[in-house]
Amino acid sequence: MIRIGIVDELKLFRKGFSLLLSQLEEIEVVFQCSNGIELFKKLKVIDVDIIFLEIKMPIMDGFQIASLLNKNYPNIKVLVLSSYNDSYSIARMFKYNVSGFLTKNIAFSRLKIAIKYVYNNGIYYDNQISQIINQSAENKSITEIIISDKEVEIIKLYARQYTVNEIADKLNLSTRTIEKYKETLMQKTGSNNFIGVILFAMRWHYINDSDLQL
Repeated sequence: MIRIGIVDELKLFRKGFSLLLSQLEEIEVVFQCSNGIELFKKLKVIDVDIIFLEIKMPIMDGFQIASLLNKNYPNIKVLVLSSYNDSYSIARMFKYNVSGFLTKNIAFSRLKIAIKYVYNNGIYYDNQISQIINQSAENKSITEIIISDKEVEIIKLYARQYTVNEIADKLNLSTRTIEKYKETLMQKTGSNNFIGVILFAMRWHYINDSDLQL
């Protein structure tokens, strides 16, 4: 039996998707969660093989959840099932070693194939995602602007109006290193100033409104 977890903020979708999965043999939905906090509480007491993960969620978005799962639960397979299907989101998710990326309009006939394939250590993406990946492969810049965890940390501190010296002290780095990070981030994101970097980070869900609070 393949044990499935569903993480999506929309209760109606979770229930409907769970009902859909219940029609498949050898598959059991063992929990549903609306956010990352609920998920990690569940993982302490419930074993799961595959997690279906939405990107857009409150408290902790899908990128943050995927990063933590990759770090703390590397044996759990993650299948992204999201309305976010742009090439940047896809590239960023695969950075966290997800096992697949599906759109929410995936055909039912393909769903079981995806689950079985991922369960057996494969990587699966549906036809629409495959087309996006093939198109973006011609533009290597999409992977060149993935922002590292350390860079995200620096962006958050700048967004909270920390000075260069304060950021350097907090991260145990030199001010010169912080300035270099700042310069690199502006180049990566094509920004004329660091406000542009912060806006880029918000647009692509590296940071959210709570990260701007002082």
